Amino acid sequence: MKRSSCGGALTMGAFAATWAFPAIAQTVTGGHTAAAGFLLLLTERFEFTVAQLPALGTHLLGLPQAIGGMTALFLAGIVVAGLVAEAIARQILSRARVRAFDRLASKTPLRAFFRALLLDALALVALAVAGRLVLGQLGPSDSLGAKLGQMVLHTLVYWRAFNLVFRAFLRPHLPEGRIAPVDDGTARRLLAALDLVILLPLVGSLAARALEATGANREMTSAAIILYVPLISVLLLVIVWRWRFDMAAWLTAMVPPTGFSRELKLDAARNWWMGGLFFYALLGVASVYAALTESGTAARGMSTIESALIALLLFETLMHRITRHIVSELPMAGDVVADCLRLLVRLYVAILIAEAVMVRVLAAATAEEWVAQDRGAKMAAISAVAIYAGWRFLKYRMDSYIASNPLPSADVSGDSEEEVQVAASRLRTLMPLLRVVAASTIAVVGGLLVLSELGVNITPLIAGASVFGLAVSFGSQSLVRDIVSGIFFLAEDAFRIGEYVDCSKVKGTVEDFSVRSLKLRHQNGQLHIVPFGQVGYITNFSRDWTVVKFNIAFANGTDIELLRKTVKKIGLAMMEEPAYKPILLDPPKMQGVVDIKDNSLIVRFKFMARPKNPTLVQRMVIRRMYEQFPALGIQFATGNNYPFPLPATPGAPPQAAEPTSKAATAAEAPPQAAE
Repeated sequence: MKRSSCGGALTMGAFAATWAFPAIAQTVTGGHTAAAGFLLLLTERFEFTVAQLPALGTHLLGLPQAIGGMTALFLAGIVVAGLVAEAIARQILSRARVRAFDRLASKTPLRAFFRALLLDALALVALAVAGRLVLGQLGPSDSLGAKLGQMVLHTLVYWRAFNLVFRAFLRPHLPEGRIAPVDDGTARRLLAALDLVILLPLVGSLAARALEATGANREMTSAAIILYVPLISVLLLVIVWRWRFDMAAWLTAMVPPTGFSRELKLDAARNWWMGGLFFYALLGVASVYAALTESGTAARGMSTIESALIALLLFETLMHRITRHIVSELPMAGDVVADCLRLLVRLYVAILIAEAVMVRVLAAATAEEWVAQDRGAKMAAISAVAIYAGWRFLKYRMDSYIASNPLPSADVSGDSEEEVQVAASRLRTLMPLLRVVAASTIAVVGGLLVLSELGVNITPLIAGASVFGLAVSFGSQSLVRDIVSGIFFLAEDAFRIGEYVDCSKVKGTVEDFSVRSLKLRHQNGQLHIVPFGQVGYITNFSRDWTVVKFNIAFANGTDIELLRKTVKKIGLAMMEEPAYKPILLDPPKMQGVVDIKDNSLIVRFKFMARPKNPTLVQRMVIRRMYEQFPALGIQFATGNNYPFPLPATPGAPPQAAEPTSKAATAAEAPPQAAE
């Protein structure tokens, strides 16, 4: 009764499909185009395959007798014994795994990962050994039971090998050893989802191979595939939808915290399930198509794409785990190597996917025709990686130099007596511009080289770029003049960032520049942007050395020789001090009397210093004069006729002070500024 019911259901389904599918094909295509002929061919194949459903049902019902109850028990025993042996071995090795993570995870996470992976591999070996022992009980290797057992064991080992890798990355019960950036609950759910994603296609492949081994012809196997592939595809779609947020948490956690494409990457990571649904729906269609045409290239191509994407996900996760401890605004050498390795793996995966799509899925080229394209793509990938690696290491060195040589403050005329950096070095000044020029050159030359390796004729591109550059140069002569003038100013080292310059129209401290213009910060805060083409000359006040001269008024009767010796002593003492030794080139000295007023002598002093806040030296010289001169009987001039502002002296020493009403009045009077 059971056999007849199953056969009747299959017959009714075959009749309905045979009636409906040709009608749909005729309605869609009209029977006139090449697509119509292809669809009608598929219709005929579908009719022929569906017609095998009754025979398939009969074959399935006869399998228990063909296999035998004892063989079925041994087949189930392979699975049970293997899983039990794996669980026992994993439990025995769990303590060693935990010790490995406790010792190595914080210092060398990569070594801890591979050591734990090796311990898990021992559990997989135990599974294979236990399954092999049970397989030996199924008789000779050419018997039906041994063939089925071999298929079951291979499928089990393949599934558990993927589980081993997924478990090594997720570690649901061992957070300190987890590579994937997810929590415990998400790790458990993702491990179950990934197991199902691998297991369901494996079960479908095992069923097809088992049918062929038990004597089913190709048509019956194709009919079976048409029946269970839609079910497997629906289950895979459910898995993608059910665990979409868990996988999104994994992907979004690996998005870099900075970068201009961060938001785009976050959107792609959150909406990955759209591509997942489309992929597994297409995988189901490819499997059905392979069953109808008796060609499994499309299905194998989709499987290759799936494996490549999973491998890329695991690799990216491992690299993220290795490099995430680096917390720095600048990329470190390890980051640069990791980025180059990422690019190499991504390009290799892209080539694999392109080959799978063009040769297997779309059949747009044969394997022989694709060899030349594959060689060109690999050469282009190697060139791209080499160019990118060269640029990243060059940029790494430039960024390191910029970080170790910070730019000086624009306010170099402040009153702070601390040592300040007035001007940057020439290389530090040109470094941002050199970085832009190097990036542009590498991008253009590298892009043309990669396109050439891919078989693109770059001669029209070079000619078009030349014509475009010529048109731009004629249409923007002022811009070209600014750029050319800027290049010559930079080549002649006319200024550096932090130097105080006069550009014929404005003065200020060089704060920044581009290839076209110069930015000057005035001491009052205004920012001047001057095109190089409008700069007639540049006077640099911060280059090499500077001579500072200043006048001080002293009282009539001052001992000039004593004043000269005292100032010389002050200058020599400052030349030996660490704070002023790098600045002073010639010590402060007295030049002589330059004028005589009513009741004062005007004496001039000078010193030579590097252009590194020379006013600091001048202020310190005057301060030491103010502190030492009164004790030596050297008096500063007083009275309203003195044209320079002077600080009030604290009082003359006993041997030099003779209190008079006029002197007391002059001491109490505040100094007045020169008109």
